[in-house]
Amino acid sequence: MKNNSPSAFRLISVIVPVYNAEKYLARCVESVLGQTHKELELILVDDGSGDGSGAMCDDFAARDPRVRVIHKANAGVSAARNDGIEAARGEWIAFCDNDDFYASGMLARLLEICLEHDADIAQCACVKGTADSIATPAPQQVKVFTAREILENFYTDASIYIWDKLYRRRVWTLVRFPTGSYTDEDQQVVHHLLGAACTIAVTREVLYCHYLHPASVMNRGFDIRWATGALDDRLDFARREGLTRLCCETLVRRLYKERYLLSMNRHHNPDPGSRRLFHREHTALLRRCYREAVVSQGIGAKTRLFMWLCRYAPFIYHLYNWLKWRVARGERGVRFGEIK
Repeated sequence: MKNNSPSAFRLISVIVPVYNAEKYLARCVESVLGQTHKELELILVDDGSGDGSGAMCDDFAARDPRVRVIHKANAGVSAARNDGIEAARGEWIAFCDNDDFYASGMLARLLEICLEHDADIAQCACVKGTADSIATPAPQQVKVFTAREILENFYTDASIYIWDKLYRRRVWTLVRFPTGSYTDEDQQVVHHLLGAACTIAVTREVLYCHYLHPASVMNRGFDIRWATGALDDRLDFARREGLTRLCCETLVRRLYKERYLLSMNRHHNPDPGSRRLFHREHTALLRRCYREAVVSQGIGAKTRLFMWLCRYAPFIYHLYNWLKWRVARGERGVRFGEIK
């Protein structure tokens, strides 16, 4: 029989995929267990770690009954998250990467927002950097959207991340992470989750810290298919749902991201042969992206100009972005190349 008690309704399942994270895992776990909202379960999915992370997970479970551990053979972060979703008992679901951490009031605040606005998803802001702690900010104004409204404003009001949100369990009924990729798995599911929600509430309160360190997968080279697969999926989704603005902006975003990934691989991959192969794949895809984008209805003259520069005069395009970054760095501390 289903438990409809207030406690069961307020239970939050926090899913943390764990892989070789012994240096950062304690801070992550402590930030979850130290939440002001106490009605939670922490599901640690040990994805075949080769260091002491698995033993650390078992130690946390022995010390706190709210911690549950799943040990499995390595299959990637997407498979680990999917296993966590299947094991979750809560009415609400949240995620945290094993090297990131929460502000102490994050879950309480997001649940408060969901209940106040009858929302299926609540989204907060995050900070990226190397801080060791984050204070819970004062409450700010909350913007409320329908699924269609936030999808048509995806690149301004939504975020591509999975871990800055609290989800009502039902939005995950038909959604799971795609397996077999190592980056951008968030991008491949977020639009589906927003589409499955009736109401989405967004606050600019900074409640999550995305920790940046040299060993992060996002600081290594890229396979272009990791990113283009996510954007192609979002494009198909936008066309299927008749989301004109999301379709146009995704075409443009895909074109820009190909150029960004090319520059990242040139920086991170010292093998000239690999760079040449990547360059050939990139050039063919960029031509196709460009052709699709320029004929799309709803793209303004300014955007068309920047697409032309990106395609045919990349030096000028990158000079413009560098100058814009120089201005933004003084205002927000943005790192060059960081996609906001």
